[in-house]
Amino acid sequence: MRGFSLLSALAFLLSTLPALAEDILLSGPPIWESAPLIELAETQPVEGVRFIFQPWANPEQLRKMVMEPTPLLAVAPSPTAAIFSASGIDLDVVSATVTEGSVSLVGRGESISRLSDLKGRSLALPFKGYLPDLMMRRIAEPGTGTWQPNYTGSLVAGMQLLLAGKVDTAMLAEPMATLALDRDKALSRRADLCRLWRDATALADCPPAGVVIANPQFGKRPEIREAYRAAFARIAGDPGSAAALLAQYFPDMAAASEGFTRIKAIDLPMPERAAVLREFYAAILEIEPAAIGGRLPNPDFFGE
Repeated sequence: MRGFSLLSALAFLLSTLPALAEDILLSGPPIWESAPLIELAETQPVEGVRFIFQPWANPEQLRKMVMEPTPLLAVAPSPTAAIFSASGIDLDVVSATVTEGSVSLVGRGESISRLSDLKGRSLALPFKGYLPDLMMRRIAEPGTGTWQPNYTGSLVAGMQLLLAGKVDTAMLAEPMATLALDRDKALSRRADLCRLWRDATALADCPPAGVVIANPQFGKRPEIREAYRAAFARIAGDPGSAAALLAQYFPDMAAASEGFTRIKAIDLPMPERAAVLREFYAAILEIEPAAIGGRLPNPDFFGE
């Protein structure tokens, strides 16, 4: 009888203890799109879930995270997600992100409405074959020498070359575009990438360059998707606030607040807005099929 009482007391004590939280790994690089995930890790808005943010430094590290048994929600470049899927890695796209105003052609000279206005001069780009290069190749008029790419091999080298007067124009993402303009008043925003893209492709939407992906262990999790959308909406309402969040994991981003204020961020939840992402992939497929794995992703990639 006494043993039964002890067991009853133990059962009561266990029932009063808080349930162990499920760990959800969040990951992203030092870009605006990672801020809503960091917001989840800061606010912990879902009961029974503990969000842990861990940056990824390169696509290979991200690939390993996707394939690990821990539930994962991560920001990825749109082409990288498509390549992962084409190579047989099981993942779902939870949402895509458009960040209007985040990328500009900065340089010396008048504003341009098309790349032919560069009159064959060089344009500094970070890497050959990566997303900025792919978008510029899609924007360029076929068969004309309207511009010459100058691949710098670095995300910041374009700004440095521009400030040193060694290139006339550079494609710069925020906050580097704003930093360059602050340091050299002779520079100006010669063009907005979103406007050039719309004019060249006749697509209504700006490029959804980043996506939020989930591995199979994450599952559908509507409560987490809703928490993500709420976090996104809060930061989109004050885009400069993303800098402070990012700076907790990427200290150099502390100076990004001013540049981020010009961003108009739009969340594209899947599968409701799958058409926008699919059209973007189709535009890239036209000029570099290998950049998205050689084909358009299957419908299940978009949650359809």
